[in-house]
Amino acid sequence: MINPGKNSAHNSGAGNRHRQGGFTLIEFIVATAVLAIMGGVAYAGWFNVNKVADRTEASAKRYEELQRTFYWFAEDFEQIVKRDSVDELGGRRKSIEVSEEGEFVIQITRGGWSNPAMLQLPPRSDLQNVAYYIDSDDRLLRRYWYHVDRFDSEAFTDRLMAKDVIGLTFRFLTPNGDWNSSWPPEESADLEEEFDEMPIALEATIELDDLGSARRLYVLPN
Repeated sequence: MINPGKNSAHNSGAGNRHRQGGFTLIEFIVATAVLAIMGGVAYAGWFNVNKVADRTEASAKRYEELQRTFYWFAEDFEQIVKRDSVDELGGRRKSIEVSEEGEFVIQITRGGWSNPAMLQLPPRSDLQNVAYYIDSDDRLLRRYWYHVDRFDSEAFTDRLMAKDVIGLTFRFLTPNGDWNSSWPPEESADLEEEFDEMPIALEATIELDDLGSARRLYVLPN
């Protein structure tokens, strides 16, 4: 004899097992939405991490540029020597010259330029003529000539110091304790005798479009 209740319970259990083996449409939609949200959050986190990493790398490179610039400032300015030079046109140059209107912001003559192999011909001394200037792309460059007296206008090398440089200025401390923004001092043009003094210190200020101004003081050799 057939028991209807037993068959009904058996069929109900089979239906439950059938539903438990898959997903309903609502469950699928909910799971897809959760995955989309989790994916969006993960991407946002990845994007932010990479953005911070890029900024950190850019800042590190920027400070590396600034550090390199100050390194070469120290190498050059702390070895300035009192020695006039001759430029390509035959004009005489002081061992320190600053110009707001000329091609170079500052020109100096420094010592300590080693030449162990003596490969440069004609033979050169250990003195070096150096200039710093900002080009039309706002790049600060260091130029040095192979000979102090620049009879060959093409014998020079440019080296990039920093990018996006707004300005470069200098101040000079005289033996009298006065600061001058130019060298030779402007008042020296009124002297009857040729000005022949050297500053005892030099202050360099570089202005960058993103980091602002940075200043360093260098003591010049006696």
